Amino acid sequence: MSILTHRFPTTTHPLGAKTVFCYGMTKCGSTLAFETTRSALELSGFPQPRLSESALGISRKINFCQHLNSNNINALKNEVRAIGHPIAIKTHTRPDPVVINMIDQGDALVQATYRDPREMALSMLDHGRKSRQSGMNAFSEIKDLDDAMRNIRSQIDSLTQWLYRPNCLPIYYSDLAFSQIDTTRRILAQLQLDIDPRRVIKHVAQNRFTQMNKAVRDRYRHEMTRTQSRAFRRAFPQFYDTLIKQRKSLSGFGEPPLRDGYELV
Repeated sequence: MSILTHRFPTTTHPLGAKTVFCYGMTKCGSTLAFETTRSALELSGFPQPRLSESALGISRKINFCQHLNSNNINALKNEVRAIGHPIAIKTHTRPDPVVINMIDQGDALVQATYRDPREMALSMLDHGRKSRQSGMNAFSEIKDLDDAMRNIRSQIDSLTQWLYRPNCLPIYYSDLAFSQIDTTRRILAQLQLDIDPRRVIKHVAQNRFTQMNKAVRDRYRHEMTRTQSRAFRRAFPQFYDTLIKQRKSLSGFGEPPLRDGYELV
C-alpha cells in the first residue's frame, strides 16, 4: 500500500491505531470539524495519509467514506494498524452495521457535527440556488424551506445513529464556528493531544479549505420570518431542547451522548 511510504513518527499515540469518524449533517461545518481534527493530528506529529479505495469504498482527495461493507472495514483496519495512530475520516452517511460494530469494539472514535435546522435550511437554499444556476446536482432539489425541512428530518435520523455510539463527541456548529478555541480544546481532549488550540485554528484558516458559506451567527433572525422560524422549532422540539439547549450536559467521552432509541424528531 502506498500509505507505507510515508514517514511515520517514532513516538506512539496514546489511543493507538484508531479510526476517527468525523460525521456531519450537511451544511453544518463538518468540513471545518474534520480539518480541525486532521490538522491537530498532523501538527502533533501524526500524518494523515490518504487511505486506499478498498478501505474507503470511494476515491476522493481526502479521507472520505460513504457506506462501508465488511471488506472495506477489514482493509480500513489493516491500513490504520499499519500506520499505527489515529486517522480521521469524513462522512455524511449513517453508520453501517460493520461501522457500529467497529465503534462498539473500541476500534474507532466518533465526532458528530450538527446545526440549528433553521441555519441548515438557509445554507441549503443558498447551495441549491447556486447549483441550479450552474447546472450542478448538489442540493438542486432544495427550492424552498419545506424541501429543506424534509431533508433535515431525514438527516436527523442518521445523526441519532452516531449519537447512540460510545466515545462520540457532539459538536454544535455555532460553538465550532464562533467559540473556536473552546471547541478545539474539546476536540484535542478527545484525541488526547497536547497542542495549543490557537495553533490548530491558525493552521486550518491558512491552509485548509473549509467550505464556509456566509459564516454569520443566527442568520435566521434576519432571513426568516417569525412564522417560518417557529415552524422549525415546532417541527424539531426534541432536537432544539436536547442538542442545543442542553448540549453542554451531553457526554462527549465514554458513554454515548444519547441513549439507544432516544428520538430527536
